[in-house]
Amino acid sequence: MRLPFRRSARTTTETPQIRLEREGRDEIRRITSAVEKVPWTISLLQILWTAGPVTLLGAWGGFLLGYGKAPTAENYIFFISYTVITGAAGIIANVVHNLAGGRKAERTAGKIERVIKSLPDLLLATRNLIVESLEGDARRREAAAMLLRKQDLSPEGVELAAIELLDDRDSARIIAQIDIYRRVGQHARIRDLIALYRETIDPQLNELAALIPEATALLRQRFEGQAPDLRRGVARDDNFIERVLAAIEQNNELLMTLQDVEEMLILAFELISGRKIPMLTFEYRGRWRLAQAFDNLEKARAQHRIAQATGLSRLKALTAYLAEQSGTLVEDAAGGLRAEILLERSQQAMDALAEQIQHLAQAVNAGQTERRASLRAKADLLTNALRLYRTALNAYEQAGRSHAQLLKASQHWDAISADLADGDTRLRLGPGRRGLRIREHVIALDDAAKAQVCKHLDRHIKTIQIDHQQLRNPHFVDRERLLATGIDASRRLAIEIALALEPHIQLSRPQVQRAINGSNAADFGQLEPNLSAAAKAALGAAMVREIDVDLSRTAESLAVALVRHYRVELDPGAQTFLINQYGAREATLNMLSNYLSNTSRGDTRNVSYLSQRPAVVNAPHRDWYRALVQARRALR
Repeated sequence: MRLPFRRSARTTTETPQIRLEREGRDEIRRITSAVEKVPWTISLLQILWTAGPVTLLGAWGGFLLGYGKAPTAENYIFFISYTVITGAAGIIANVVHNLAGGRKAERTAGKIERVIKSLPDLLLATRNLIVESLEGDARRREAAAMLLRKQDLSPEGVELAAIELLDDRDSARIIAQIDIYRRVGQHARIRDLIALYRETIDPQLNELAALIPEATALLRQRFEGQAPDLRRGVARDDNFIERVLAAIEQNNELLMTLQDVEEMLILAFELISGRKIPMLTFEYRGRWRLAQAFDNLEKARAQHRIAQATGLSRLKALTAYLAEQSGTLVEDAAGGLRAEILLERSQQAMDALAEQIQHLAQAVNAGQTERRASLRAKADLLTNALRLYRTALNAYEQAGRSHAQLLKASQHWDAISADLADGDTRLRLGPGRRGLRIREHVIALDDAAKAQVCKHLDRHIKTIQIDHQQLRNPHFVDRERLLATGIDASRRLAIEIALALEPHIQLSRPQVQRAINGSNAADFGQLEPNLSAAAKAALGAAMVREIDVDLSRTAESLAVALVRHYRVELDPGAQTFLINQYGAREATLNMLSNYLSNTSRGDTRNVSYLSQRPAVVNAPHRDWYRALVQARRALR
């Protein structure tokens, strides 16, 4: 197993496993000590030292300074008796305390160890459930994509994943050969193979991209001689936090997907392992009319972003639900697909379900009672899908209403800022409190928060109804029972993770969700089920430290919002600051500066906030309702 440490394992006589165990135990001990008191033996020594020599020495010095002479024998007896009595009282109190709750630190450490050991196992189990819930080619493609995400995947693993995706052993062998050359740095041979086989493999990848864009991108990287970089991490699934919170708010676990559960487990393990996610925001301080208009516009923008993200999230939840069920036209809910494609797939699957239900209802009415169970299952499936479809419809209707409010707030800001335009409407870099300013924040858990999160999760991990032995050996378990218990338990755990993190990092805040979604997750591909809690803690901390902090995209997004929505001028000083401080691209900032100059001269009109219109979600098809009515009558 390759370890993501910069120092080579050959520089020490310790084996990598021993070093991991030691570093992991130190990490767990450090988190525990942040919330629990020091060991009772240390407290006992402190009490003996303070109540004995320190008190006697202080009494002797104070008597000498106050009276100008040393204490008498009676005074020594008094002080000695006083220190012995007070010291004994302190020792007795400490002993009683440790007898009553002396194992509190050990219990807390045990909870932290259980959570750190369980989260990676549950992550692997959730990924297995994702594959288990799919069928046919979708099952193979999803498993292959998980292989390609591993940074240390062997050439044989690359070839296996390529075979699963392309169904072409010759092309898979070429991609595996390129990966072998990548491992030894033979870029010249990689270029030779790419030039020789590009005309063969590129069309295969282009055809696959329309079906599974994310897996295709991973395979294309391997073909180009690249592998996942620990420093860059892994892209997160968009808006996964919103779907989990919506499931809590609406008491509907179907609103979240198994991919959302996977993302929540990764986020929890990242934060417990010490991940710090940067967050950039901007604020205005100055004239009250400008400040009020600014706050209204920012609130309208946040509500519109949430409404747009909610609509896409609901469509993804609907497509994922249909993909997890047997007998639908949706094989997989591949990530990266546009809302239009998700909507089309879902509608086609629901049309087919309605047609199947109508045929089954006719058969049951004709006396084929053995088909009642199938009819009831199909009707339940369409009922749940219809409920999710209506949530998507409501979300996109809300997006239209929020767009109208956004345009109104934008026009009000333009009018106010035009009347009161001065230095306060520019991005301020120097001293002073007035004007627009960028604020930096960090999303992280301190040691006390880590311990509290672990305590919360430990209570619920122990109550999950999935047997860990079954998770590691799912082929011994009936598939339907594994899915029924596994999916429900996984979704409940994702909800508990959100509830545990909310008091410490405020997951419900839109800016927190944007910062987390905009950051790549740490690559935990090297975690294995058979590792101890200490080893997992050390590996998790090491992988989190590998992630590079990249605020360039966040800074550019802020610059776009400031220029296009708030009409803020990016002077050369502001551009230099964004480039040097956050790594923003100079070409992007120049384009924004030119955009504002042209707009101020009237050369271009302001761009609509819906330049990329959302998918049009029409009212539910009447055939869906008719099918459910026929099923209800047949099942009476």
